[in-house]
Amino acid sequence: MPKPQIGVVVPTLNSASTLHWTLCALHSQRGVTLNVIVADSGSTDATLELCKHWSVRTIYVPPGNMYRAINAGLREIDSEWVTYLNSDDVVYPSSYARLLARGEEKKACLVYGDCDFVDYEGRFLFMQKSPPAPRLAGLARLSPVFKGRLGFTQPTAIYRRIAFEELNGFDEVYRFFSDVDFFYRFITSGRPAAKLPRPTVAAFRLHNKQLSVRQASSIQEEMRRFRKATTIRPMPADWLDVLSWRLLNSPVYLWRLSRLRP
Repeated sequence: MPKPQIGVVVPTLNSASTLHWTLCALHSQRGVTLNVIVADSGSTDATLELCKHWSVRTIYVPPGNMYRAINAGLREIDSEWVTYLNSDDVVYPSSYARLLARGEEKKACLVYGDCDFVDYEGRFLFMQKSPPAPRLAGLARLSPVFKGRLGFTQPTAIYRRIAFEELNGFDEVYRFFSDVDFFYRFITSGRPAAKLPRPTVAAFRLHNKQLSVRQASSIQEEMRRFRKATTIRPMPADWLDVLSWRLLNSPVYLWRLSRLRP
């Protein structure tokens, strides 16, 4: 019996310092067949050599918008399930098989799990627990208020390609906030979602070179634009969904506060 297939796009631009870890993680996936495309925007370092080393297909997408590269890559893939993975993040070896099996079991269009956060060298920092699927809608409706937080991180999520197409992919009007906009539209559309129980699915790398650090002011501006564009108003019960999720992660908040002390 053939293994289930999932398509993964990795957007890159001079990503050689971390890409090897990401491609190694994808190469190590068990129980699924991966269709991996690196959507590169003109790297001048060893990014393309690493892709050759791992026998990964590459396409060129003009620089300027990471989500344009992701859209272009995902539209090259005909797998039923798709996702993208940043070139500095990793997915654990059984994660995609687990996510895909959960999606089929629950007849979901979106599946997500819990995420580890690591430093630049891959050292564990903390874990973020994602909310159960019934609480996603409340978090999404309040995401314009809470800086786009949806309760789960993008590297832990996969979704059906048909839903990606129906939603017209990632909105390229955004350069930094399009993943939040995409999942906001996905969740508020009423498409079914499922939460994958622990263990964690992926590791999100925190470091000073990532876009969220280097382009913080631009991200703030896009957040304001996203807030103005949203038309679905939150309901009173949505605040309980946010409170529940925050309580779920309260040990992490306390730990992070303690790290701020001199």
